[in-house]
Amino acid sequence: MLRALLLAVLAVCSGAPFAAQAQTGASGLPRVIIVTNGNEDGHRPFRDRFLQGMREAGQIDGVTFRLEVLHANRDPTKTPALIRQAVAQRPSVLVVYGLTSARVAHDATTVVPIVVATSSDLVDAGLVKSFAHPGGNITGINDLSDELAAKRLELLNEALPGASRVALLLNPNFPATPKIAQRVGSLARTLGIELIRVDAQDPASLDAALDSFARSRPDAILLGGDALFVVRAKELVARSNAMQIPLVHYWPGTAEMGALISHQADIMYNVARAAYYADRILKGAKPGELPIEQPSHYELVVNARIAKAFGIELPARFLQRADRVID
Repeated sequence: MLRALLLAVLAVCSGAPFAAQAQTGASGLPRVIIVTNGNEDGHRPFRDRFLQGMREAGQIDGVTFRLEVLHANRDPTKTPALIRQAVAQRPSVLVVYGLTSARVAHDATTVVPIVVATSSDLVDAGLVKSFAHPGGNITGINDLSDELAAKRLELLNEALPGASRVALLLNPNFPATPKIAQRVGSLARTLGIELIRVDAQDPASLDAALDSFARSRPDAILLGGDALFVVRAKELVARSNAMQIPLVHYWPGTAEMGALISHQADIMYNVARAAYYADRILKGAKPGELPIEQPSHYELVVNARIAKAFGIELPARFLQRADRVID
């Protein structure tokens, strides 16, 4: 009888390796934890979109699952500790944003199911085996941020054909930075643009980088990728506009803040898809068997008001390409 009982326990554990490790909260409901670099106000639209996606799948917060959000409050250096804190609670699903957070979560656990709401190439980073068959405990949505960095230089060239010196602002600690630098550099040489690489990995070095632009006066500033440039987006826009240097950003809402151009995969759509993955996992799917999605929605937003303030006349053909123009 004892032998039969042991075999039954082993069968259950082997059939549900992820679910068996999850802990429910005091409510007895499965828990989903989101870790974000932002603060509560800034993340609220993303939280609401995630909850909407869960409702569309039949999952109701407080009824079928319990959502918890951990905020780094615009300090990405705090995010790794929050991810490890979340992993220690063994949630049913952990949701993170970006390649840096995905790597931290990957290194922190092989058991807790991880959904990456938006990220650079997880395969190239070695975090999953393939897009079709991730394997392990990670799945999610690729945002092609490294490929799109070169696309943004192409858009900048169309918007400002006279721009010959462009500053490329990068975080050397961001895992996709080498690919971004290589792809943007290669296109810049083809377009005959002098690319000025400037690194920033924290708020102090970002301020120093912006100070250097006041002296070097590039024709425009192009951003690579990293949470630092998202949580400091308002400061980036304000400082570049004060210098009247056009800024090209990759995060939604930055053109509305005053960037000349924002271009990115539709992050809100990606967050809704993250809810789809979370729902599938709560219903028993293994993350390693859920293919990683490639983005199908992109948005180009152009701030024509800023262009006018800078004395820039944007080509009509370029404006026609925009999904939205802020007049």
